[in-house]
Amino acid sequence: MARKPNQQARECDERLTRAFTLLGKRWSGVILGLLLQGPAHFAVLARTIPGISERMLSDRLAELTEAGIIEREVIPGPPLRVTYRLTEKGRALGPGLLKLGEWAELYMAPAHRPGRRRLPVRAAN
Repeated sequence: MARKPNQQARECDERLTRAFTLLGKRWSGVILGLLLQGPAHFAVLARTIPGISERMLSDRLAELTEAGIIEREVIPGPPLRVTYRLTEKGRALGPGLLKLGEWAELYMAPAHRPGRRRLPVRAAN
């Protein structure tokens, strides 16, 4: 039996709302895009994302870890290092994030920032 259009739209809206509540937060998409390229240390993420404070990076990484999208590994030191990588759940976001990037390339004007090199986003093998 076919659903009524308004019931189907509400269901879709609820799923998108849940997804974008987490993924739509500032910096979350950028962090995930970087981790699609492979695991990264906290310090590398902090250096690679211009304009993000260490506190904000830490908060976003904690939220994504709590959601099961990334995992955190502490490597004993000295120096103590923390590495982040996508979980299976996080890797499943890869195709959608790459498509979103393609959409942005086609339909959104790039933000011009002098002296900033643009890095391609590729999924890690």
